[in-house]
Amino acid sequence: MIRAPRVFWLMMAGLVLAGAGSCMSRPGFLEPDEAPPSAYGAFLAARYAGSSREASEAARLYAEALEQEPNSAVISENAFLSALVAGDFARADRAAMASRRNAEDEARLAGIYLMAGALADRREIRSVEGRAIAGPFAEVVRQMIEDWGRIQREGADEVARERAAATRSARRYATYWFVHDALVFEAAGRVGEAEEAYRNAIGSLQLNAFTTRMFGEFLERQGRRDDAIRFYSRQLERTPGAYDLRVALARVEAGRRAPRAPHPAEAAARAVFAPAAVFANTSRSEYAALYLRIVQRLDPQFHRNSYYLAGVLERLSLFEAAEGVYVEIAGGAFAEAAAVDRAWLRFRSGDRTGGEMLAEEANTRFESQNAQLLLADIYRVTQRCEQAAPIYARAAAERADGIGGDQDWRFAFFEGVCRQIGGDWPAAEALFLRALEIDPEQPRVLNHLGYNWIVLNLNVERGFELVSEAARLSPENGSIIDSLGWGYFKQGRFDEAVAHLEQAVALSPYNPTINWHLGDAYYRSGRQREAQFQWRRALSLQPEERERSLIETRLEAGLDAAPADLE
Repeated sequence: MIRAPRVFWLMMAGLVLAGAGSCMSRPGFLEPDEAPPSAYGAFLAARYAGSSREASEAARLYAEALEQEPNSAVISENAFLSALVAGDFARADRAAMASRRNAEDEARLAGIYLMAGALADRREIRSVEGRAIAGPFAEVVRQMIEDWGRIQREGADEVARERAAATRSARRYATYWFVHDALVFEAAGRVGEAEEAYRNAIGSLQLNAFTTRMFGEFLERQGRRDDAIRFYSRQLERTPGAYDLRVALARVEAGRRAPRAPHPAEAAARAVFAPAAVFANTSRSEYAALYLRIVQRLDPQFHRNSYYLAGVLERLSLFEAAEGVYVEIAGGAFAEAAAVDRAWLRFRSGDRTGGEMLAEEANTRFESQNAQLLLADIYRVTQRCEQAAPIYARAAAERADGIGGDQDWRFAFFEGVCRQIGGDWPAAEALFLRALEIDPEQPRVLNHLGYNWIVLNLNVERGFELVSEAARLSPENGSIIDSLGWGYFKQGRFDEAVAHLEQAVALSPYNPTINWHLGDAYYRSGRQREAQFQWRRALSLQPEERERSLIETRLEAGLDAAPADLE
């Protein structure tokens, strides 16, 4: 039997139980004929899978370990957590029950999850009030779910009275409660208090598309269609990419039926999503993914939550789990965004062929500007600019004709990058200037155009002004600080160049271009030994072939005998 200190840890995050299996190199470290299956072997294999970010495999292996040791508090807790992260709710249900049975303080997150499952399945909720909840945030979530369990069982009037009393007293985490309170008051028919709570949510939660949709649907249910149209339209002016608001506006403008009020599990999902999303915005903690999974357990059709969850899983490098969530969003307002993001995730995680195929499928299915631009980006980064440039140009023309929202600097900028790669600098320069006209304070455009003017010796003084402004706007960007340092270098101001290029290397230590720039600045400052070191450092970072040749010439013959810059 495995015995270990009882700790609350999550294998997906790489937080491990001290002293167990640190020398293991692969899951199958015991051949089948050497020893029978054991909880210990499955436990260590699950840890390895978790550290490799294989969420579904970790969940499977922890479940296997739990079958071997059903009374282990450590295994049952980790079996629950890994299954929850993976979105394997069948395994999470079983492991949560085992965790609650085996733990000294039966609640923790498993108890809250089981409450959510009972509410979703319309079963009686077993309260965990008074137990050792895992922190004040978890207590907020527990109370919300329990409130909706009571509403499902006995109606909303009493819960609404309690929430009204709570809003009159000072409460910590009050902001988290606004969506919950609005839904409770609406369920109880307290329309004025519901509207006030919805407006409070809009003003304080910084989840504008979500809270706008919630309030707009409330207005529709109250028969205030004109107010809903104005409200949706005003928000879309601020966030034209809010997919579900476009869908909502089209529905109400067409005079279709207002959305029904959410039933208790759906309402609980929306109530819990509000604090969980705020938490995810302010923390990279794995707990954000766990709470968003609980929301998914409450309402798997709440696609806003699913789409948000997929993004959190991506940030945690749980790419397989993130893609699985994108696949689940097959229809509705978030289907296009999910298909596009899934293709890009597959592409940038290494499967370029698969990512391109998914992008082509999304483009065929949706025929949207976003899907087209995804293909253009894939073509551009795979050096097929002849295919990418026309897409960017078409997107820019559609925006200029008033289709798809305001002008976007990125279309002109990336078409310019493609034209530059194709050797047409005058066309590229015009497009960069167009991008700058659209967004005069966009650091990426300022830096790219300014740097190229400096390098090409076309407009050095103005280029230096542009990169200086880019550095002011984005002082933590190593590439931009490099451009500023290189501008000083081109003007012969070598001490200032060294200072800025040293800063750039500190910000982006693995960039070969920045490192050879610093080597050049050292050389001109009379620090030849340091220059040699810096050039060797640049070579070790695998520069592109043109840079490699330039740096090797510097090392062999010195800076005076080498090309001054890349052409």
